Amino acid sequence: MDRLTGFAVSHWGADPWARGSWSLIGRDGSPADRAALGAPVGDRLRIAGEATHPTRAGMTHGAYEQGVAAATWAAGRGHARVAVAGAGMAGLAAARTLTAHGVDVVIWEARERIGGRTAPVEIDGAGFDLGANWLQQYDDNLLARLAENLGLRTVPTDFDDPLILDGPRAPAPARAPSPAAGAIEVELRARLEAAPVGASVADVLEEWLRAPGAWDVEAIRRFVDAEIVMDSGAPLSWLSARHGFEPGVGEGDRWIAGGYRLLTDHLAEGLDIRLRHPVDRIVVDAGGVTLAGDGTALRVDAVIVTVPLGVLAAGGIVFEPPLPGPHRAALSRLGMGRVEKVVLRFGERFWPVHPAGYYRVHGTADHCVSEWLDATAADGVPTLVGLFAGPWLDELWTGTDEQIAAHAVAVFTAAAGRPDEGRAAAGEHGDPPADEG
Repeated sequence: MDRLTGFAVSHWGADPWARGSWSLIGRDGSPADRAALGAPVGDRLRIAGEATHPTRAGMTHGAYEQGVAAATWAAGRGHARVAVAGAGMAGLAAARTLTAHGVDVVIWEARERIGGRTAPVEIDGAGFDLGANWLQQYDDNLLARLAENLGLRTVPTDFDDPLILDGPRAPAPARAPSPAAGAIEVELRARLEAAPVGASVADVLEEWLRAPGAWDVEAIRRFVDAEIVMDSGAPLSWLSARHGFEPGVGEGDRWIAGGYRLLTDHLAEGLDIRLRHPVDRIVVDAGGVTLAGDGTALRVDAVIVTVPLGVLAAGGIVFEPPLPGPHRAALSRLGMGRVEKVVLRFGERFWPVHPAGYYRVHGTADHCVSEWLDATAADGVPTLVGLFAGPWLDELWTGTDEQIAAHAVAVFTAAAGRPDEGRAAAGEHGDPPADEG
Protein backbone atom coordinates (compact mmCIF):
# COMPACT_ATOMS: atom_id res chain seq x y z
CA MET A 1 0.00 0.00 0.00
CA ASP A 2 1.25 3.47 -0.84
CA ARG A 3 1.49 5.89 2.02
CA LEU A 4 -1.04 8.66 2.56
CA THR A 5 -1.03 11.28 -0.16
CA GLY A 6 -3.27 13.72 1.71
CA PHE A 7 -5.44 14.07 4.79
CA ALA A 8 -7.66 16.42 6.80
CA VAL A 9 -8.78 16.14 10.43
CA SER A 10 -11.70 17.71 12.32
CA HIS A 11 -11.58 19.14 15.84
CA TRP A 12 -15.23 19.76 16.71
CA GLY A 13 -14.70 19.18 20.41
CA ALA A 14 -12.13 22.00 20.58
CA ASP A 15 -13.79 24.35 18.09
CA PRO A 16 -14.87 27.51 19.97
CA TRP A 17 -17.50 28.30 17.33
CA ALA A 18 -19.17 24.89 17.58
CA ARG A 19 -18.27 23.16 20.88
CA GLY A 20 -19.44 19.83 19.52
CA SER A 21 -20.81 18.14 16.44
CA TRP A 22 -24.61 18.32 16.68
CA SER A 23 -27.33 18.79 19.28
CA LEU A 24 -28.84 16.06 21.44
CA ILE A 25 -31.49 15.65 24.14
CA GLY A 26 -30.26 14.94 27.65
CA ARG A 27 -31.92 12.64 30.16
CA ASP A 28 -34.08 15.44 31.61
CA GLY A 29 -35.09 16.87 28.23
CA SER A 30 -37.59 16.24 25.45
CA PRO A 31 -38.36 17.48 21.91
CA ALA A 32 -40.41 20.21 23.57
CA ASP A 33 -37.11 21.81 24.59
CA ARG A 34 -36.15 22.14 20.94
CA ALA A 35 -39.42 23.93 20.21
CA ALA A 36 -38.98 26.15 23.29
CA LEU A 37 -35.48 27.17 22.20
CA GLY A 38 -36.75 28.15 18.76
CA ALA A 39 -39.74 30.13 20.00
CA PRO A 40 -39.58 33.90 19.25
CA VAL A 41 -38.35 36.15 22.04
CA GLY A 42 -40.66 39.11 21.72
CA ASP A 43 -40.82 40.64 18.24
CA ARG A 44 -37.12 41.18 17.60
CA LEU A 45 -35.17 38.02 18.47
CA ARG A 46 -35.36 34.41 17.42
CA ILE A 47 -32.96 31.47 17.70
CA ALA A 48 -32.85 29.07 14.74
CA GLY A 49 -30.80 26.08 13.64
CA GLU A 50 -30.79 22.30 13.75
CA ALA A 51 -31.09 22.31 17.57
CA THR A 52 -34.52 23.97 17.31
CA HIS A 53 -36.08 21.45 14.93
CA PRO A 54 -38.26 18.97 16.84
CA THR A 55 -38.03 16.20 14.23
CA ARG A 56 -34.97 16.96 12.05
CA ALA A 57 -32.39 17.95 14.60
CA GLY A 58 -28.75 17.30 13.81
CA MET A 59 -29.38 17.52 10.07
CA THR A 60 -28.55 20.22 7.56
CA HIS A 61 -32.01 20.34 6.05
CA GLY A 62 -33.46 20.67 9.54
CA ALA A 63 -31.24 23.72 10.05
CA TYR A 64 -32.24 25.05 6.64
CA GLU A 65 -35.96 24.69 7.38
CA GLN A 66 -35.60 26.48 10.71
CA GLY A 67 -33.70 29.31 9.06
CA VAL A 68 -36.50 29.75 6.54
CA ALA A 69 -39.12 29.68 9.30
CA ALA A 70 -37.32 32.31 11.38
CA ALA A 71 -36.86 34.57 8.36
CA THR A 72 -40.51 34.28 7.42
CA TRP A 73 -41.41 35.26 10.99
CA ALA A 74 -39.12 38.33 10.91
CA ALA A 75 -40.35 39.48 7.51
CA GLY A 76 -43.94 39.01 8.62
CA ARG A 77 -43.39 41.50 11.41
CA GLY A 78 -42.39 44.17 8.95
CA HIS A 79 -38.72 44.49 9.95
CA ALA A 80 -36.79 46.37 7.27
CA ARG A 81 -33.24 45.55 8.44
CA VAL A 82 -32.36 42.20 10.05
CA ALA A 83 -29.06 40.76 11.23
CA VAL A 84 -28.25 37.06 11.13
CA ALA A 85 -25.64 35.63 13.50
CA GLY A 86 -23.87 32.75 11.78
CA ALA A 87 -23.35 31.77 8.15
CA GLY A 88 -24.07 28.07 8.48
CA MET A 89 -26.98 26.39 6.76
CA ALA A 90 -29.64 28.02 8.96
CA GLY A 91 -28.06 31.45 8.63
CA LEU A 92 -27.74 31.24 4.86
CA ALA A 93 -31.34 30.02 4.56
CA ALA A 94 -32.58 32.86 6.76
CA ALA A 95 -30.65 35.51 4.84
CA ARG A 96 -31.78 34.30 1.43
CA THR A 97 -35.41 34.10 2.56
CA LEU A 98 -35.29 37.59 4.04
CA THR A 99 -33.70 38.95 0.88
CA ALA A 100 -36.47 37.38 -1.16
CA HIS A 101 -38.95 39.31 1.01
CA GLY A 102 -37.16 42.57 0.27
CA VAL A 103 -35.53 42.84 3.70
CA ASP A 104 -32.06 44.36 4.08
CA VAL A 105 -29.89 41.62 5.64
CA VAL A 106 -26.36 41.40 6.99
CA ILE A 107 -24.72 38.22 8.31
CA TRP A 108 -22.05 38.28 10.99
CA GLU A 109 -19.92 35.13 10.86
CA ALA A 110 -17.20 34.43 13.43
CA ARG A 111 -15.14 32.17 11.20
CA GLU A 112 -13.05 33.02 8.16
CA ARG A 113 -15.41 30.98 6.01
CA ILE A 114 -19.07 30.24 5.50
CA GLY A 115 -20.73 26.86 5.94
CA GLY A 116 -20.71 26.41 9.70
CA ARG A 117 -20.55 22.75 10.59
CA THR A 118 -20.41 21.59 6.99
CA ALA A 119 -16.70 22.59 7.15
CA PRO A 120 -15.47 22.22 3.55
CA VAL A 121 -11.86 21.20 2.92
CA GLU A 122 -9.87 20.67 -0.25
CA ILE A 123 -7.30 17.90 -0.70
CA ASP A 124 -5.41 17.66 -3.97
CA GLY A 125 -8.06 19.79 -5.65
CA ALA A 126 -10.99 17.62 -4.49
CA GLY A 127 -13.67 18.92 -2.14
CA PHE A 128 -14.72 17.09 1.03
CA ASP A 129 -16.55 17.89 4.28
CA LEU A 130 -15.13 17.71 7.79
CA GLY A 131 -18.60 18.26 9.17
CA ALA A 132 -22.01 17.42 7.75
CA ASN A 133 -21.51 14.92 4.96
CA TRP A 134 -24.82 13.45 3.86
CA LEU A 135 -28.11 14.66 2.45
CA GLN A 136 -30.31 12.72 4.86
CA GLN A 137 -33.98 11.81 4.44
CA TYR A 138 -33.26 12.38 0.77
CA ASP A 139 -36.77 12.09 -0.61
CA ASP A 140 -38.07 14.76 1.79
CA ASN A 141 -35.03 17.04 1.84
CA LEU A 142 -35.21 20.59 0.46
CA LEU A 143 -31.43 20.69 0.06
CA ALA A 144 -31.58 17.50 -1.99
CA ARG A 145 -33.97 19.22 -4.36
CA LEU A 146 -31.57 22.17 -4.57
CA ALA A 147 -28.70 19.80 -5.32
CA GLU A 148 -30.75 18.24 -8.09
CA ASN A 149 -31.63 21.64 -9.55
CA LEU A 150 -27.93 22.55 -9.57
CA GLY A 151 -27.08 19.30 -11.32
CA LEU A 152 -24.82 18.07 -8.51
CA ARG A 153 -23.79 14.43 -8.42
CA THR A 154 -24.90 12.57 -5.30
CA VAL A 155 -23.83 9.09 -4.21
CA PRO A 156 -26.09 6.84 -2.07
CA THR A 157 -24.87 5.17 1.10
CA ASP A 158 -26.76 2.19 2.49
CA PHE A 159 -26.36 2.53 6.25
CA ASP A 160 -28.31 -0.70 6.71
CA ASP A 161 -25.64 -2.68 4.87
CA PRO A 162 -22.23 -1.83 6.35
CA LEU A 163 -19.31 -4.17 5.83
CA ILE A 164 -18.13 -5.06 9.33
CA LEU A 165 -14.34 -5.23 9.42
CA ASP A 166 -12.78 -7.33 12.16
CA GLY A 167 -9.26 -7.76 10.84
CA PRO A 168 -7.09 -10.82 11.41
CA ARG A 169 -9.06 -11.89 14.51
CA ALA A 170 -11.90 -13.04 12.24
CA PRO A 171 -11.67 -16.01 9.86
CA ALA A 172 -12.27 -13.60 6.97
CA PRO A 173 -11.48 -9.89 6.55
CA ALA A 174 -15.16 -9.04 6.75
CA ARG A 175 -18.09 -10.39 8.74
CA ALA A 176 -21.72 -9.88 7.82
CA PRO A 177 -23.95 -7.95 10.23
CA SER A 178 -25.68 -10.08 12.83
CA PRO A 179 -29.05 -11.34 11.55
CA ALA A 180 -30.42 -10.42 14.99
CA ALA A 181 -29.72 -6.71 14.51
CA GLY A 182 -33.30 -5.94 13.50
CA ALA A 183 -34.71 -7.79 16.48
CA ILE A 184 -32.25 -6.05 18.81
CA GLU A 185 -33.37 -2.65 17.51
CA VAL A 186 -37.04 -3.45 18.08
CA GLU A 187 -36.36 -4.67 21.60
CA LEU A 188 -34.07 -1.77 22.48
CA ARG A 189 -36.48 0.86 21.18
CA ALA A 190 -39.31 -0.70 23.19
CA ARG A 191 -37.19 -0.62 26.35
CA LEU A 192 -36.10 2.98 25.74
CA GLU A 193 -39.66 4.17 25.10
CA ALA A 194 -40.85 2.46 28.28
CA ALA A 195 -38.11 4.00 30.42
CA PRO A 196 -39.17 6.37 33.20
CA VAL A 197 -38.82 10.14 32.74
CA GLY A 198 -35.26 11.17 33.48
CA ALA A 199 -33.73 7.79 32.63
CA SER A 200 -30.64 7.64 30.44
CA VAL A 201 -29.72 5.24 27.68
CA ALA A 202 -27.06 3.81 30.01
CA ASP A 203 -29.73 3.07 32.65
CA VAL A 204 -31.76 1.03 30.16
CA LEU A 205 -28.75 -0.73 28.67
CA GLU A 206 -27.31 -1.72 32.05
CA GLU A 207 -30.65 -3.16 33.18
CA TRP A 208 -30.93 -5.21 29.99
CA LEU A 209 -27.39 -6.53 30.17
CA ARG A 210 -27.82 -7.57 33.80
CA ALA A 211 -30.57 -9.94 32.68
CA PRO A 212 -30.09 -10.53 28.93
CA GLY A 213 -31.94 -13.84 28.84
CA ALA A 214 -31.46 -15.42 25.42
CA TRP A 215 -30.12 -12.20 23.89
CA ASP A 216 -26.51 -12.11 22.63
CA VAL A 217 -24.74 -9.61 24.91
CA GLU A 218 -21.97 -8.87 22.43
CA ALA A 219 -24.52 -8.28 19.66
CA ILE A 220 -26.42 -5.84 21.91
CA ARG A 221 -23.24 -3.94 22.73
CA ARG A 222 -22.25 -3.72 19.08
CA PHE A 223 -25.67 -2.50 18.07
CA VAL A 224 -25.67 0.22 20.72
CA ASP A 225 -22.17 1.32 19.73
CA ALA A 226 -23.09 1.47 16.05
CA GLU A 227 -26.54 3.00 16.29
CA ILE A 228 -26.38 5.20 19.40
CA VAL A 229 -22.76 5.93 20.31
CA MET A 230 -21.81 6.55 16.68
CA ASP A 231 -24.90 8.62 15.95
CA SER A 232 -24.69 10.73 19.10
CA GLY A 233 -21.09 10.97 20.24
CA ALA A 234 -22.39 11.58 23.75
CA PRO A 235 -22.05 9.72 27.07
CA LEU A 236 -24.89 7.21 27.32
CA SER A 237 -25.28 8.18 31.00
CA TRP A 238 -26.31 11.69 29.85
CA LEU A 239 -28.35 10.83 26.76
CA SER A 240 -32.11 10.64 27.19
CA ALA A 241 -33.52 7.12 27.02
CA ARG A 242 -36.85 8.30 25.66
CA HIS A 243 -35.61 10.97 23.26
CA GLY A 244 -31.88 10.53 22.65
CA PHE A 245 -32.27 7.92 19.89
CA GLU A 246 -33.57 10.36 17.28
CA PRO A 247 -34.51 9.50 13.67
CA GLY A 248 -32.76 10.60 10.50
CA VAL A 249 -29.89 8.30 9.60
CA GLY A 250 -30.49 5.59 7.05
CA GLU A 251 -33.42 7.17 5.22
CA GLY A 252 -32.10 7.30 1.67
CA ASP A 253 -28.90 9.12 2.57
CA ARG A 254 -26.65 10.46 -0.19
CA TRP A 255 -23.41 12.42 -0.10
CA ILE A 256 -22.43 15.15 -2.53
CA ALA A 257 -19.44 14.51 -4.76
CA GLY A 258 -17.42 17.66 -4.22
CA GLY A 259 -18.87 18.42 -0.79
CA TYR A 260 -21.45 20.71 0.75
CA ARG A 261 -19.46 23.73 -0.41
CA LEU A 262 -21.23 23.40 -3.75
CA LEU A 263 -24.51 24.15 -1.94
CA THR A 264 -23.31 26.75 0.55
CA ASP A 265 -21.47 28.77 -2.10
CA HIS A 266 -24.67 28.90 -4.13
CA LEU A 267 -26.77 29.93 -1.12
CA ALA A 268 -24.28 32.65 -0.15
CA GLU A 269 -24.17 34.24 -3.59
CA GLY A 270 -25.09 37.93 -3.41
CA LEU A 271 -25.48 38.04 0.38
CA ASP A 272 -23.79 40.60 2.63
CA ILE A 273 -21.62 38.34 4.80
CA ARG A 274 -19.08 39.82 7.22
CA LEU A 275 -16.48 37.14 7.99
CA ARG A 276 -14.36 37.26 11.16
CA HIS A 277 -17.24 39.06 12.89
CA PRO A 278 -18.11 37.12 16.06
CA VAL A 279 -21.15 38.16 18.07
CA ASP A 280 -20.59 38.24 21.82
CA ARG A 281 -23.46 40.50 22.95
CA ILE A 282 -27.01 41.12 21.75
CA VAL A 283 -28.99 43.96 23.31
CA VAL A 284 -32.72 44.19 22.59
CA ASP A 285 -34.64 47.33 23.42
CA ALA A 286 -37.91 48.93 22.41
CA GLY A 287 -36.41 50.53 19.31
CA GLY A 288 -34.35 47.67 17.89
CA VAL A 289 -31.39 45.36 18.41
CA THR A 290 -27.68 46.04 18.81
CA LEU A 291 -25.12 43.35 17.99
CA ALA A 292 -21.63 43.77 19.42
CA GLY A 293 -18.43 41.84 19.05
CA ASP A 294 -14.72 42.27 18.45
CA GLY A 295 -14.90 46.01 18.99
CA THR A 296 -17.67 46.66 16.46
CA ALA A 297 -21.43 47.13 16.72
CA LEU A 298 -24.42 46.89 14.40
CA ARG A 299 -27.90 48.36 14.87
CA VAL A 300 -30.85 46.54 13.25
CA ASP A 301 -34.57 46.04 13.68
CA ALA A 302 -34.34 42.33 14.57
CA VAL A 303 -31.85 39.46 14.80
CA ILE A 304 -31.92 35.76 13.98
CA VAL A 305 -29.32 33.81 15.96
CA THR A 306 -28.13 30.62 14.25
CA VAL A 307 -24.91 29.86 16.14
CA PRO A 308 -24.62 26.25 17.39
CA LEU A 309 -26.29 25.15 20.61
CA GLY A 310 -22.90 24.51 22.22
CA VAL A 311 -21.93 28.16 21.88
CA LEU A 312 -25.22 29.38 23.36
CA ALA A 313 -25.13 26.91 26.25
CA ALA A 314 -21.58 27.97 27.11
CA GLY A 315 -22.60 31.63 27.30
CA GLY A 316 -20.77 32.56 24.12
CA ILE A 317 -23.34 35.30 23.52
CA VAL A 318 -24.60 37.53 26.33
CA PHE A 319 -28.23 38.54 25.88
CA GLU A 320 -29.64 41.76 27.36
CA PRO A 321 -32.18 41.27 28.74
CA PRO A 322 -31.41 37.59 29.47
CA LEU A 323 -33.22 34.93 27.49
CA PRO A 324 -36.59 33.96 28.99
CA GLY A 325 -36.79 31.08 31.45
CA PRO A 326 -38.06 28.46 28.93
CA HIS A 327 -35.14 29.19 26.61
CA ARG A 328 -32.60 28.93 29.43
CA ALA A 329 -34.20 25.71 30.66
CA ALA A 330 -34.04 24.25 27.15
CA LEU A 331 -30.34 25.10 26.92
CA SER A 332 -29.72 23.27 30.20
CA ARG A 333 -31.47 20.10 29.00
CA LEU A 334 -30.01 19.94 25.49
CA GLY A 335 -26.37 19.30 24.71
CA MET A 336 -23.80 18.58 22.02
CA GLY A 337 -22.25 15.27 21.01
CA ARG A 338 -18.74 14.85 19.69
CA VAL A 339 -18.00 12.85 16.55
CA GLU A 340 -14.72 13.57 14.80
CA LYS A 341 -13.86 13.00 11.16
CA VAL A 342 -10.74 12.25 9.17
CA VAL A 343 -10.36 12.29 5.39
CA LEU A 344 -7.57 10.02 4.08
CA ARG A 345 -6.28 9.97 0.48
CA PHE A 346 -4.10 7.10 -0.73
CA GLY A 347 -1.98 6.25 -3.74
CA GLU A 348 -3.80 2.95 -4.16
CA ARG A 349 -6.89 1.24 -2.81
CA PHE A 350 -6.22 -1.57 -0.34
CA TRP A 351 -9.63 -2.15 1.24
CA PRO A 352 -12.37 -4.52 0.05
CA VAL A 353 -14.93 -3.09 -2.35
CA HIS A 354 -18.43 -3.04 -0.89
CA PRO A 355 -21.54 -2.03 -2.89
CA ALA A 356 -22.81 0.25 -0.12
CA GLY A 357 -19.43 1.97 0.15
CA TYR A 358 -19.81 1.86 3.92
CA TYR A 359 -17.74 0.11 6.59
CA ARG A 360 -17.76 -0.24 10.39
CA VAL A 361 -14.92 -0.97 12.79
CA HIS A 362 -15.42 -1.81 16.46
CA GLY A 363 -12.60 -1.32 18.96
CA THR A 364 -11.71 -3.80 21.66
CA ALA A 365 -13.12 -1.54 24.41
CA ASP A 366 -16.80 -0.76 24.97
CA HIS A 367 -18.19 2.14 22.94
CA CYS A 368 -15.07 2.48 20.76
CA VAL A 369 -16.48 2.55 17.23
CA SER A 370 -15.74 4.08 13.86
CA GLU A 371 -17.55 4.18 10.54
CA TRP A 372 -16.01 4.71 7.13
CA LEU A 373 -17.23 6.00 3.79
CA ASP A 374 -15.45 4.94 0.63
CA ALA A 375 -15.36 8.29 -1.18
CA THR A 376 -13.29 7.07 -4.11
CA ALA A 377 -16.29 7.74 -6.36
CA ALA A 378 -15.83 11.49 -5.85
CA ASP A 379 -12.93 11.81 -8.30
CA GLY A 380 -11.45 8.34 -8.77
CA VAL A 381 -8.66 8.77 -6.19
CA PRO A 382 -8.70 6.17 -3.35
CA THR A 383 -10.26 8.04 -0.42
CA LEU A 384 -11.69 7.05 2.95
CA VAL A 385 -13.73 9.31 5.22
CA GLY A 386 -13.68 8.04 8.80
CA LEU A 387 -15.99 8.98 11.67
CA PHE A 388 -14.90 8.27 15.25
CA ALA A 389 -16.89 8.43 18.48
CA GLY A 390 -16.71 7.29 22.07
CA PRO A 391 -13.64 6.73 24.26
CA TRP A 392 -11.50 6.07 21.19
CA LEU A 393 -11.32 9.83 20.65
CA ASP A 394 -9.36 10.32 23.87
CA GLU A 395 -6.60 8.11 22.50
CA LEU A 396 -6.67 8.85 18.78
CA TRP A 397 -7.26 12.62 18.75
CA THR A 398 -3.92 13.55 20.31
CA GLY A 399 -0.82 15.12 18.80
CA THR A 400 -0.61 16.75 15.40
CA ASP A 401 -3.11 16.25 12.60
CA GLU A 402 -0.49 14.12 10.85
CA GLN A 403 -0.29 11.84 13.89
CA ILE A 404 -4.07 11.65 14.19
CA ALA A 405 -4.34 10.70 10.51
CA ALA A 406 -1.69 8.00 11.03
CA HIS A 407 -3.58 6.62 14.04
CA ALA A 408 -6.76 6.44 11.94
CA VAL A 409 -4.90 4.64 9.16
CA ALA A 410 -3.64 2.10 11.71
CA VAL A 411 -7.17 1.43 12.98
CA PHE A 412 -8.63 0.89 9.54
CA THR A 413 -5.80 -1.14 8.04
CA ALA A 414 -5.70 -3.45 11.07
CA ALA A 415 -9.45 -4.00 10.81
CA ALA A 416 -9.28 -4.54 7.06
CA GLY A 417 -6.71 -7.29 7.57
CA ARG A 418 -3.54 -5.27 6.89
CA PRO A 419 -2.18 -4.73 10.43
CA ASP A 420 1.48 -4.66 9.40
CA GLU A 421 0.91 -1.81 6.99
CA GLY A 422 -1.20 0.02 9.56
CA ARG A 423 1.63 -0.13 12.06
CA ALA A 424 4.11 0.96 9.42
CA ALA A 425 2.01 3.97 8.49
CA ALA A 426 1.61 4.96 12.13
CA GLY A 427 5.25 4.31 12.94
CA GLU A 428 6.36 6.87 10.42
CA HIS A 429 4.37 9.64 12.08
CA GLY A 430 3.69 8.45 15.63
CA ASP A 431 2.76 5.42 17.70
CA PRO A 432 -0.68 3.86 17.10
CA PRO A 433 -3.27 3.86 19.86
CA ALA A 434 -3.14 1.12 22.46
CA ASP A 435 -6.53 -0.38 21.55
CA GLU A 436 -6.32 -0.19 17.76
CA GLY A 437 -8.81 -2.31 15.87
